[in-house]
Amino acid sequence: MGAGVSSLGARCACAAAVAAAGCCWMAARSLARRGSRADRALVVLTGCDSGLGFSLALRALARGAVVLAACLDERGPGAARLRQAGATVAPLDVTDGDSVQRLARRAADLVRDDPGLELIALVNNAGVMVFGEFEWQTERLIRHQVEVNLLGTMRVTKAFCPLIRQHKGRIVTVTSHCASQSLPGLAVYGATKAALEGWCDGLRVEQSKYGVKVITLVPGYFMMNSNLMARHHDHVAEMQQAMSAEDRGFFGDYFGRFHAALGVFAVRREPASIQDERLHRMFEAAVLSPAPAARYRNSPLRYSVYHWLFALAPTCVRDRLMERFMSMPEWHAA
Repeated sequence: MGAGVSSLGARCACAAAVAAAGCCWMAARSLARRGSRADRALVVLTGCDSGLGFSLALRALARGAVVLAACLDERGPGAARLRQAGATVAPLDVTDGDSVQRLARRAADLVRDDPGLELIALVNNAGVMVFGEFEWQTERLIRHQVEVNLLGTMRVTKAFCPLIRQHKGRIVTVTSHCASQSLPGLAVYGATKAALEGWCDGLRVEQSKYGVKVITLVPGYFMMNSNLMARHHDHVAEMQQAMSAEDRGFFGDYFGRFHAALGVFAVRREPASIQDERLHRMFEAAVLSPAPAARYRNSPLRYSVYHWLFALAPTCVRDRLMERFMSMPEWHAA
């Protein structure tokens, strides 16, 4: 029976992948017919220092858009490479209201100084992730994820709403597979992404009457091209330091084994374009298509099969599948 379910899941996932690829192909044809809107289009992206934001900014530039790339470190290697590629780079800390307002004014200045330029999209990509069980995470780590991923995205969007409404642009927000199926070790991160999905559902209806489209994009797996885990060792040290002696005794070596398993991700990588054409096609459709979908979901086959099973399986089965999907070290009682 298990093999039959897996086979059916694989077939459904393949069908979904084919359908998504067809949508992306249709969007690409639509773009070709529409011609050069991207040539006079301003796209604002947050979180462009590395990883997904860096890659999407390069893609928007390749399509001929004027790109305002917001980076936490405007003097970092990602910012420097984006400037060389032709982007306008601006500093942004999404937790700082003044920083957000300065970015909004910068965008307003760009469209004011070039009357033919349209702000067609704000892409909310800035985000942080702390990998560790909820009980281990300090209040500061929890708050930081909520401040950046959820409140920071809301803060940026609110600042840009008048300009987006004026240009009848769109708001594209990057979420995650964790929004629908939060994973162990990522409970807080998943909660922030689920909150973004709920917020976008309401915002989409609110903004539609003003001619503004609201879209979510699930980018899929790109951890090996990302710095989301670059500060993992610092996070581990903070969690361990805050842990009581009693908790250290209870968790034993599990805490160390858990984080050692994540070591391959916990490195700082040079900014590089993500080699995923399907993801970039979805991004183009989200930003440029005249009739975009409300949601774009880029899923490797393994993700598609597991998430299909997560949605259908009884909770007890789902939880076991989730543990298998994560393949993290097991805890053993002392």
